[in-house]
Amino acid sequence: MNLDMVVRSPRIPGPGENVCGAGFRMVPGGKGANQAVAAQRLGSGAVLLARVGDDFFADFLTGKLESAGVEASLVSRTGERSTGVALIVVEEGTGDNTIVVDPGANMTLSVDDLDALEEYYDGARSALFQLEIPTEVAREGARRAREQGVTTILDAGPPRGVDLPFLRAFDVVSPNQDELSDITGEDVTDIATANRAARGLVSEGVPTVVVKMGGAGSLLVTGEGSWHVPSFDVEVVDTTAAGDAFTAGLATGLGEGMELTEAVCFANAAGAAAVTVMGAQPSMPARRQVQALIDSQGVECTPL
Repeated sequence: MNLDMVVRSPRIPGPGENVCGAGFRMVPGGKGANQAVAAQRLGSGAVLLARVGDDFFADFLTGKLESAGVEASLVSRTGERSTGVALIVVEEGTGDNTIVVDPGANMTLSVDDLDALEEYYDGARSALFQLEIPTEVAREGARRAREQGVTTILDAGPPRGVDLPFLRAFDVVSPNQDELSDITGEDVTDIATANRAARGLVSEGVPTVVVKMGGAGSLLVTGEGSWHVPSFDVEVVDTTAAGDAFTAGLATGLGEGMELTEAVCFANAAGAAAVTVMGAQPSMPARRQVQALIDSQGVECTPL
């Protein structure tokens, strides 16, 4: 859970450059919170295990989470670290962004905190993890969820230099292009290079890899093959948290029993709907928005 401090700018500044902004907002964010809100809006009940500081930002974020309908009883507070914050610059015209995150209290989560999830496994279909918490917590959380028959999904951001044994703990690993490059050490620039890098992970024991490719759509890779899912045609306002909407859509689709290709298409539509709205959690789409995109712009998976 992070507080996003977002400023719009005519361009993303270079080193040492001072650019006059065009509007500032404080928006609830954080990959876990964004994905929980998105899953809730897409029709899945969501419970979030997280930690915030003992400060005003914590009050703001927890209130927003609860107002979105997410079960927030497992959000705890600490006086050790401040609530996580993200400093975001959004470029006008393109919607591209740069983000600097201080995880703050998120990094004080421990393996012992996972005990609070025990009562939720029976009703859970998907367990979604990110790398804005300690990696040992994500690894152990995935192990416990898998033992209970829950599908485990890793949004592999932000880049943390995780290794193959860590990635094998998850049923689905979903990086974006930069994160896939960080994981594999390969230069990922297009569908072909993404496919090569993802196939390498699958060959090393990662069951399923779903790569978020931005305007190029997404890539699904399993032991049975590779498929490209094209993007939807929308007006881009802000790409912040589009990947979170995508991953929540993927988790929702798989939780509802969709086939992998269908779930990735659904995730694509969720991510596309998110870029049409400014801000992280405010842009997480409702189910009707996603379904409208799918109905109006049917897309098909292409085997590679």
